[in-house]
Amino acid sequence: MRAQLIAAFAVALLIVAVPACLAQGWDTGGDDLWDARTVSQTPTQSWFGGTGMIVIPTASIVEQTRVTAHYHAVDVDNKDEWEDVWGVTASLYPGIEAGVTHLGEAFTGTGSDELVFQAKIGGNLNDLLKLGPDAPDIAIGGRDLGDRVNETYFVVFSKGFPMEDIEGNYINVSAGIGTADGSGVPLDGFFFGVDISPFDFARLQVEHDGENINAALRYWWSEWAVTEVGVLDGDLGAGVSLYTGW
Repeated sequence: MRAQLIAAFAVALLIVAVPACLAQGWDTGGDDLWDARTVSQTPTQSWFGGTGMIVIPTASIVEQTRVTAHYHAVDVDNKDEWEDVWGVTASLYPGIEAGVTHLGEAFTGTGSDELVFQAKIGGNLNDLLKLGPDAPDIAIGGRDLGDRVNETYFVVFSKGFPMEDIEGNYINVSAGIGTADGSGVPLDGFFFGVDISPFDFARLQVEHDGENINAALRYWWSEWAVTEVGVLDGDLGAGVSLYTGW
């Protein structure tokens, strides 16, 4: 039932996104319009720490001297109110990112809110092992490194495939394996996701986090502000991500 709900939600997101994306504009040649084509390759902030999709990490890394901040709220099924998650991810050195995430009690299992830390290091396999220009990106990392909730480690591969009908846009595929302290929790085992740029200013993400199916639509209002809406294991969620640097 939940899989059908998520599929229907993903289709509805595409339908709703069409007018907004067309209104935003397709012409990237004007002086007043930022380069929307780069949206399909911008690392996105996961809802639970570090760059990724909704829950799963990807092999993308925040660019050096860049910072992303996010806030998300989820209508958790067994609670009477929305539970919030927020955090910050930054990169001081090329190929390395780190950050902190605040988890509401509905996501901790400890009966209280918790502050957890994450880090990730990545690169391209061609640069590392000379496997050819078609080699995917790879990243290894961890979440909740202080083991406040559920210490998790992972390795993930990501590869982008150009969309022939839409120049500059990509279908990005990520797959990886993780290990977590808990049982029946996300990222404990094999996970994968697909990230599609159907329009210049939007990205649709669908994933299996090793335990649940999740989906989200991200819409870029500018090169630094993104709004998001999605479903997390059947629960409705929404949020915003901000990009900046120095």
